[in-house]
Amino acid sequence: MEYTNHIDFHPVTVADKPLFEYYMLGSEEQNCDLNFANIFCWSGTYHSEVAEVEGFLVIRFDNGGAKSYMQPVGGGDKRAVLELLQEDAFALRTPLRLYGLSAEWRKFLEENYPSEFAFDAPRALADYIYRTEDLAQLQGRKYQPKRNHLNHFVARHEWHAEPLSKSNIKDCIALNDRWLQGREIGETELAEQRAIHRAFDNFDALGLRGLVLYADGAPVAFSYGTPITNKTFCVHIEKYDSVVQGASTMINRLMAQSLEEEFEFLNREDDLGLEGLRFAKMSYYPALLLDKISALHLTSEQREMRQMWHDIFGDEVAEIDAFFVRHDDAQPFIHKENGEVVSMFFVVPLDMWGKRVAYIYAVATKPEFRGRGIASNLLKGAMQQICIGEKYDIIALIPSSTESKRLYERLGFENTKMPMEFPTNDYLGTGSPNHDLAMIYHC
Repeated sequence: MEYTNHIDFHPVTVADKPLFEYYMLGSEEQNCDLNFANIFCWSGTYHSEVAEVEGFLVIRFDNGGAKSYMQPVGGGDKRAVLELLQEDAFALRTPLRLYGLSAEWRKFLEENYPSEFAFDAPRALADYIYRTEDLAQLQGRKYQPKRNHLNHFVARHEWHAEPLSKSNIKDCIALNDRWLQGREIGETELAEQRAIHRAFDNFDALGLRGLVLYADGAPVAFSYGTPITNKTFCVHIEKYDSVVQGASTMINRLMAQSLEEEFEFLNREDDLGLEGLRFAKMSYYPALLLDKISALHLTSEQREMRQMWHDIFGDEVAEIDAFFVRHDDAQPFIHKENGEVVSMFFVVPLDMWGKRVAYIYAVATKPEFRGRGIASNLLKGAMQQICIGEKYDIIALIPSSTESKRLYERLGFENTKMPMEFPTNDYLGTGSPNHDLAMIYHC
């Protein structure tokens, strides 16, 4: 059966800037991910598409190969646009994934689609929102360390700043190249570099506003951004020579001063969970940490699994939801009786110990159905499927009790007690290194 796509998406181009401005500039949105220049410059990575439907601006993008949607922006019928997004996701044979939701949109989904969505708001993705005046003036005792950095910079250098323009972009590129030297460059850094060069290549069309800081005749910092709304400006990129003490503080303050009369707030984006970046951003005392909420539309079976997980393990629904959202690539295995899910677990793909690991997680059977071998048979079938597929090298799991350990040994798992190191707050394992020791099955 063919499904008709009722949303006419097209790839984001510079010609879409007025469309974004129409919906965004007069809005109350402060999310940097809804900013046109950000979407355009990163579209080489995320393949962003845009459409206008039901009085909303809607954005579709690739998220790790999975089609996803940003929060719709506009004043139309929320239910109507959401149903169209659900149809679009269904036509693409993918669950509806929504990103960058405001608290208002979350409330709408919870009230109109009760229990249908799983929500997550990772701290690492929260935007740092500052009062422009605070960063421009740096007044008060709490900003004394920043003023010390500025005094150190001014005392040791002949310096000046210039508005970012086509004539000094070459200096920014040279500084950026120096910044890259000696760094380990992963996919995130490569994507950022593509975004920077796309921004510079489209300087005029994007309406970039920024500054270049020079010390003793050499560029030592640059910063640029564009408005999100009429009240909030987004600083997309700030690079500086870390050898020059005070350069980062100076470019930060100068940018704020250049925007102070026009914008009440500065969005300096998220910290990606990087400890050093978090410390630096918190040291400027944000007025707001803006949660960017993610939502995943759950199937009826997933909703049953969520309830069963909560009932058996006692975990908070928020933690279970975070697992569903962050690991929607996890493969569920279930056993039903009379249409009811009575036994379950997930297979989470991981890279660990230099191996492709199929991690079996949240093995559970309802109490009244235990002792009948249901979980054993479900695990046997999954292990066979995993190993035949040749997608994984090994299967790993963490026994929750002596009884479960004996079950896994009967299935051929070795009690290797291999330590499984999970990212902090990733809702895998138990959070205790002494307990997160794996049993292994070799395919």
